[in-house]
Amino acid sequence: MIHILRQHGYPLLFVAVLVENLGLPVPSYALVLLGAALVADLHLSLGGIALVTALAALAGDGVWYALGRTRGRPILRTLCSLSLNPDSCVSRTENLFARHGLKSLLIAKFLPGFNTVAPPLAGMLRLSLGRFLLFDLGGIALWAGSALLLGRLFHSEVEWLLEWLAAFGRTGVIIALVAFVGWLLLKWIERRRFYRFLERSRITVSELKDLMERGENPVIVDLRSDLTYQVDGTKILGAIHIPPKEFASRAEEIPPDRLIVMYCT
Repeated sequence: MIHILRQHGYPLLFVAVLVENLGLPVPSYALVLLGAALVADLHLSLGGIALVTALAALAGDGVWYALGRTRGRPILRTLCSLSLNPDSCVSRTENLFARHGLKSLLIAKFLPGFNTVAPPLAGMLRLSLGRFLLFDLGGIALWAGSALLLGRLFHSEVEWLLEWLAAFGRTGVIIALVAFVGWLLLKWIERRRFYRFLERSRITVSELKDLMERGENPVIVDLRSDLTYQVDGTKILGAIHIPPKEFASRAEEIPPDRLIVMYCT
């Protein structure tokens, strides 16, 4: 990695940061930190690293902001479908954005998943380009600045770690890969179990329509977040809207003696 970084320098940093901000799992933060720690050995400069990192991150975020503005919610759902926890991705993202608004962009890059989802959400909500760029650049500055600072503060420790890994050899790489693959497998198994549970308890739209037409009068609970409920104009007549964060305190509003159907996006 050091040889590749020394050979390609700024172009490699730009591509890594851009690709991660487009949604692929590339550890660009570690690469920026490494570049800062070995800045002299790699023949780079802290200013150059900061500029390249900022341009790449802004380019990736700008693409998602534009897609969110033009395509809307489908982009958000597509991104969350790629997450290891897609079932809570949309709600977590919307709740965080609803609480903090554009200020959430200042910490977005420190939160796995939210980094990619926040820009299209800002576009979906039609937030102005100027305000988006201001807060997004602030978040990029905090993210890149922390990597540069840590790289310089712990440059001797980084050099020691690289020497240790080189001495440890291929065995260390294999152990790390096995641990990572095992974690991915565990998340996949959890996801499949959740989907099997949903398949047993799910009701289709046509089945719900038949229930209502037969006069069985089910209780319909709309579990969408406040943000989605306001943005999305589609609503089921007579449904009780209870955002997930209020469910525990408002559960008594749901009549227990009737069939209960809950839905969200």
